[in-house]
Amino acid sequence: MLSKNPDKMTPKERMRAFSKGEPMDRIPIVPDMGVTMAWYIGARTYDYYHDPKVLAQTEIELFKRFFHDSVSVSTTLRGMAEAMGSKIAYTPNGLSQLEEALVKKPEDIKNLKPINPHKDGLLHVLMEALEIIREAIGDVADIGASMTAPFSVAASILGAENLLKWTRREPEALKDLMEIITLNNKSYIIALSEKGFSTSFCCPVSSTTLISKKQFQEFSLPYLSKNIDDVHELCGSKPTLHICGKSKDLWLDCVDAGIGNFSIDNIEDLTEAKEMIGDRCIITGNVPPVEVMYLGTEEDVFKSVKTCIDKAINSPCGYILSTGCQIPMNTKIENIDAFMEAGREYGKL
Repeated sequence: MLSKNPDKMTPKERMRAFSKGEPMDRIPIVPDMGVTMAWYIGARTYDYYHDPKVLAQTEIELFKRFFHDSVSVSTTLRGMAEAMGSKIAYTPNGLSQLEEALVKKPEDIKNLKPINPHKDGLLHVLMEALEIIREAIGDVADIGASMTAPFSVAASILGAENLLKWTRREPEALKDLMEIITLNNKSYIIALSEKGFSTSFCCPVSSTTLISKKQFQEFSLPYLSKNIDDVHELCGSKPTLHICGKSKDLWLDCVDAGIGNFSIDNIEDLTEAKEMIGDRCIITGNVPPVEVMYLGTEEDVFKSVKTCIDKAINSPCGYILSTGCQIPMNTKIENIDAFMEAGREYGKL
């Protein structure tokens, strides 16, 4: 049983109204959670990664507490790379890490094969969890998926250091690899669409904290654009894109590529985002996940939420309150309560 909804509208009603530009009781609120919150139901991160029932129950119980406006299940940064054959290390209660890169030299690319999203890696775990969650709360909340964009998948196929080296030393081989990753991403998008789900994208390695705008335009954007088109065609929606770190120099390119929502890291400014792209896409963000959510007090959370809402609530295409990136493990649950409470207080319409 769900607890009593603290709002006038259900999350599904609110997001439907939001998408149509219709009146709402408040702005949407979507804290970025996921595997780092497995502890909330007394589970290990290992089980969240590997057991669809644990994953689903974590998300269901979080929703029962917070009534946030959408629930999403992510491949995490290494999920597609694992499905393709990279070795991923799992500890009982930590985040997954790349153990052994799949591709070490250009000749290895010819050995890569198309994935089967229903069998390879843990993608089938995610799809099963999505169906369990939809069965439990799909009548009151939108359920969706999130996946890693091609360039960030490549970081777990080559290793991040080699990926950056290949942009200069092996550019053609890298482009061949990117095409294969993009097709494998499409296979997962197809599988999701067949089950009635859409997806969003995360691409931290595309940040201009790591690469130049020119590198982004040559090695990331063309392949991201193809997967954005895949979501348009197969799922009938414009996906959200999140890029960690600095991303301002990429905003216009990404909007031109067809995203419907840009999720912005707290290192960037929501006012600038509103002025540059707010009339062309939704803006999401960007309460600091570490300095405020993890290390801060409830008062700090309230202040940060108010600052974000003051900056972006009048963005022409709409604003969704969120954290600048994923909420860290062992963040005080009271701070997430405060995040939701502050959003409800300051985000009334």
